[in-house]
Amino acid sequence: MKKKSIAIIIALVILVIVGVLAYIGTADLRQASTLRAEAQKLSEMDIEKDNVDMDIKTTGEYAVIEQTMKEYINKYSTTLKELEVILDDDKISELLTAENYKNDGPDFVETKKYITETRESFNEKMQTLIDMTSQEKMMEAIEEKNLSQEYVDLYKELMLGENMTEDLKEAVESLQESSEIINKILDIQDNIIDLLIENKGKWEVSDEGEIQFESQQLVNKYNEFLDS
Repeated sequence: MKKKSIAIIIALVILVIVGVLAYIGTADLRQASTLRAEAQKLSEMDIEKDNVDMDIKTTGEYAVIEQTMKEYINKYSTTLKELEVILDDDKISELLTAENYKNDGPDFVETKKYITETRESFNEKMQTLIDMTSQEKMMEAIEEKNLSQEYVDLYKELMLGENMTEDLKEAVESLQESSEIINKILDIQDNIIDLLIENKGKWEVSDEGEIQFESQQLVNKYNEFLDS
């Protein structure tokens, strides 16, 4: 009778253990499925317009992965939006106008300040985007969380994907090209404003809104900068 009772107890314990393991396994699968669903949402969002849902839907190590991904994408999206605010500022295109020449010339204190601050802010944000678009930077974000390798690999799978390496390379090249274009525009504006500052008293804005120089040499230099 005692042997039978012991056997029943052992069977019950085994059933409990199996049940717990089955529950843990099922819960783990649910967490992984939820994480993949959240990763899919991130991949489908328009990072130039949409906001990242920072609500964490998973728990444990999966939550660490989810939070790391969302914080990374959110920072990238925020920086990109801030960069677009700079590029959409109408003032950039109004620096070399007769109105600005009259309002801020001949010393152009505000114009010079604006060009300097815009260049610094633009380059800082652009460099942040270029750095964050690298595979190394993406992996640093999860490696510093000290997760086991299986979770690091899962993060890598979700963040980078199969074709991400080539996509990242193209993204960096595009960002660098845009950076060169904008900095060239700012250089042209800076050079022209410096020319006007250095030659104040040798130019004026006519009633018709045209800038007029006292010498052909200054006309040629001004046009040279415009055409560069």
